[in-house]
Amino acid sequence: MIPVSHFKLKGVVGFSAVFLILLPFVVRAQEKETTKEKSSIQNQVSSITPLSGSHFMGSSLIHMPSTENIGKQNLIFRFQHRFNDAKGGFNSFYGLDGGANTQLALDYGVTDRWMVGIARTSEKKTWEARTKFRLLSQDNGQFLNVSFFGVAGYKSQEEAIRFNYFNLSPTPNTNLNSILNENLNEYELTARDRTSYLSSILISRKLHERLSIQISPMYVHQNFAKYNLSNDQTGVDVGGRFKISKRVDLVFEAIFTQKRDYFGDNYKTESNKTSLPGVNKLTENEINAGIQNGSLTPIQAYARNVLLSEPVKHYFVPASLGLDIDTGGHVFQIFVSNTRALAHTQLLRGAELNYMQKEWALGFNILRQFSFGEETW
Repeated sequence: MIPVSHFKLKGVVGFSAVFLILLPFVVRAQEKETTKEKSSIQNQVSSITPLSGSHFMGSSLIHMPSTENIGKQNLIFRFQHRFNDAKGGFNSFYGLDGGANTQLALDYGVTDRWMVGIARTSEKKTWEARTKFRLLSQDNGQFLNVSFFGVAGYKSQEEAIRFNYFNLSPTPNTNLNSILNENLNEYELTARDRTSYLSSILISRKLHERLSIQISPMYVHQNFAKYNLSNDQTGVDVGGRFKISKRVDLVFEAIFTQKRDYFGDNYKTESNKTSLPGVNKLTENEINAGIQNGSLTPIQAYARNVLLSEPVKHYFVPASLGLDIDTGGHVFQIFVSNTRALAHTQLLRGAELNYMQKEWALGFNILRQFSFGEETW
């Protein structure tokens, strides 16, 4: 029986639906309250929060969004680009010669607190609908900036998962047996399988005029997960910025989770590998037959299956470092990273590149803001 993961979305979908339905009414009520209290708050801000102003240069860090608001009737166009592994050096022009993972995104400020957006990533042709809502603001006398961020993602590219559980010879025809086994060992993901969800609480604090930190607990539900991986993942994104000058910030970000994805599609194949190239662990039948015919000793079986056993290799902790540059109307971000993932629902999978093996990739984000509000002179 092919192990197909369950499709239950638990409470996150219902919570997100109720949240989005009630959000406009909550926004209107809070805006009325904000208008009444605006003058009194402004008189108290200087004494309560001496560290006022923006925590970050733009509405996003390197991977996750920041707590910064877009602003009512403002539209942010975001172009993100991740090049290939730069380990090849100048010969591959530091990864620029290979294919890149790109994303185009539009985010619109419905109110000063509420943003909605859509994005499309080239990897697996992934679409994302997303929303962000400011809950608390440090500038309004609160200790922290706190925002809710939610995403629904859909991989429109067809995808199949391969298994190696069946190796039958039901007919004398070798070619027919091969076709039958191929069909038995392949599962074609449905549209529902390729759908996933993310919810996160973005929490930031301006510690100094030059230093801001953001911590974002994350929860991801995938309708389909590979064998030995849970449909539900939790993790935390840690990022921040250090202001170098008026127009340049140093930014950093890392994503931590308990169990990242593993390399390869088949867990059984990966767990069967040993540290000897091309040599796999012995099966139970091979061990019994070898001991019975004298070609194998228990010590040899133990050495091969235990001492030389190679652990299944999982992805690495995503970590990125770069610069934010304000060019006037644009925010240009350039950085080095060990992950090429762009879709938010894929970030907890981990990074495919290993810094310890000198593997890394160049990336950049370009943010451009357009305002559709009434101009004031």
